[in-house]
Amino acid sequence: MPMLQDDIRRHYETAWQKTGEDAVSNGLRYSSPVEDAVLYPAYEQLIGDLRLIGDGARILDVGAGSGRWVRFFTDRFKPQRLVGVDFAEASVRLLRQHYAALAGTQTRFDVCDITRPELDLGETFDLINIANVLFHVPEADRFNSALRNLAAHLAPGGRVVTTEYLPRVTMRTEWMLVRSRYEFAAAVDAAGMKIVETRAFCFFANDPMGLDGPDAGSRGHFNKVRAMSQQLLAAADSAQAKAFFIGLLAEIERATVAFARERIAECDLPSQKLVVLAKK
Repeated sequence: MPMLQDDIRRHYETAWQKTGEDAVSNGLRYSSPVEDAVLYPAYEQLIGDLRLIGDGARILDVGAGSGRWVRFFTDRFKPQRLVGVDFAEASVRLLRQHYAALAGTQTRFDVCDITRPELDLGETFDLINIANVLFHVPEADRFNSALRNLAAHLAPGGRVVTTEYLPRVTMRTEWMLVRSRYEFAAAVDAAGMKIVETRAFCFFANDPMGLDGPDAGSRGHFNKVRAMSQQLLAAADSAQAKAFFIGLLAEIERATVAFARERIAECDLPSQKLVVLAKK
C-alpha cells in the first residue's frame, strides 16, 4: 500500500537515527555524490542568475535531514541566518550536534511539520529551500497547507526553491505522489504563488519520475543506467578511483542535459528540476 506522510515520518525517524549512529565511526553521510556534483553547481548558478540571495540572507531549509543543504549554503554563501527544520526529531538532533555553531551564521534547528495548518515560525525568509519534500506529501490537504505556509514565510521579494519532476501526468509510487506540471502549477497558484523559473539538472543520478509510462519502457532503461552507475561507484577500490568515476558520471549528466536542453523544452526534460516560486 502506498505510504502516507505519517508513514514516511516514521521511516525517517529510524533512518536519521541510524545516520547519527553511523556518523560516530564513519563520518556524516549526506546524499548521492554524483547528484551533488551536478546539483550543487547548478543550484549555485541559478542563485547567481536570478540574484536570489546575497551575503547576509535569511534562509529556511525545510526537510533539512542530515544537513545536505546546510552545508551547501554555508560553504558557498554567507547567510546571516539559517533555520533548518524537519518533521523527524532524529534529524533535528543530528543537525544540532553537527551544526550548532557555524562561523558568521546564526543557526536554529527545530522539529517542524511544514504541512501544519497556520504554521508560524515567527520570522520570514529571503530564500526557502524545500528539496525532495513536497512529493513526499501525498495528502492533498497537507500539500496545499504546505504551499500556503511557504508563501506566508517569504519576506518581500523572497523566493521558494523546490525540486520537482513535473511530468505530464501525475504518478504515484510507494514513496511519492509526483504531481503533474498542471496539478502542481494549479496548487501553487491557489497558494498565492507562481512559477518563475524551471531548471533541469540531471537524468541518471535521480529517479526518472519526469518520464511518463511504465518501468518496462524508457523509465526502465533509465533505471538500468542508475543501477549500473551505483554498481560502478561501489566497485571503486580507492578514493582516487571513486573520485574519477564521480567526475565522469557528473560530466555525462551535464553533457546529456546540455544536449537535450537545446532540443527539448525544459519542462519536458526527463529529469528532476529546480523550480523557483514567488508570490504573485
